[in-house]
Amino acid sequence: MQPLQYLQTTTGMIWMAVSVLLGFILTCLAYVIINKVPAKWLCDYNETPSPELLSGKRVSYIGSGIVLSIVSAVCLTALRLQFNKGYDIYFILLTLIIFVALMITVCDFKYTIIPDQFTIALGVLGLMISVYDIVRSYNILHQSWWSPLAGAGIGAAVMILIDLLGMLIYKKDGMGFGDVKLFFAVGILTGFPGTIYTLIISIITASICFVVVIIVAKIKSSGSPSPIQEAPAAAETDIDTSDAVQSFVSQKDDESIPEESGEDDEEIGMTSYLAFGPYIAIAIIAYLTLFDGIKYLVSLYLNLFN
Repeated sequence: MQPLQYLQTTTGMIWMAVSVLLGFILTCLAYVIINKVPAKWLCDYNETPSPELLSGKRVSYIGSGIVLSIVSAVCLTALRLQFNKGYDIYFILLTLIIFVALMITVCDFKYTIIPDQFTIALGVLGLMISVYDIVRSYNILHQSWWSPLAGAGIGAAVMILIDLLGMLIYKKDGMGFGDVKLFFAVGILTGFPGTIYTLIISIITASICFVVVIIVAKIKSSGSPSPIQEAPAAAETDIDTSDAVQSFVSQKDDESIPEESGEDDEEIGMTSYLAFGPYIAIAIIAYLTLFDGIKYLVSLYLNLFN
């Protein structure tokens, strides 16, 4: 059924209300789970949990949770409009996938860690919906049986390639192995060419956010006292500006290696890692909730060459 037609039905209106409610409930549940999971899930393999992790008071719903609840409600509403009557299985499984992606976003932003358990859950859910899509011959996410395999291979390969480029250019990991595993799971879900679309969305989103943070840092820096007039104050301002950028760029990898010190440590790009997991998760949500629109835009683009 067309989204607008579905929205005008009684069932559609009820499901819209349910979708909004689900957005708030699942976001609250995500925060509860992150505060309750074992502390080791949020640490590197050889890292000792911090007192904050052991306390169980890790993330607060007040603030970011409210914003994410609103975003989740909007996303689930858009998802239901696309996968409405006759596609309830899709809606249920994709809702769970968005729920897992939400937890990955919070964990990677807060602790620069993508718990393997969440990646596995995403992969299992992706496999379930892929098998359902292919066996029932709906072919919504996958046009053929090899699509999930191709998507997983391409997703992991691109992340490994970025990591190798980082090793060649900066002599350090360019991408965490947690991101590699995550994009392998994403590939199973989105298939080919969905993995490519998801990758493009994640790169664009991360780039925009990074540019915004750099601009904000520059603006704050330009408002600081002149180094000639107040050298100590300027030095403090430089540290604060760096911290603003560091809040966006992680100081360690999802599968981190021991931190190294040296003269180059002052260069963010040389010693720090982009917490790319949240932007992968955002790309997953955007791809699923804007699925029809993305397919339409891609078809318009391809028709330019016909």
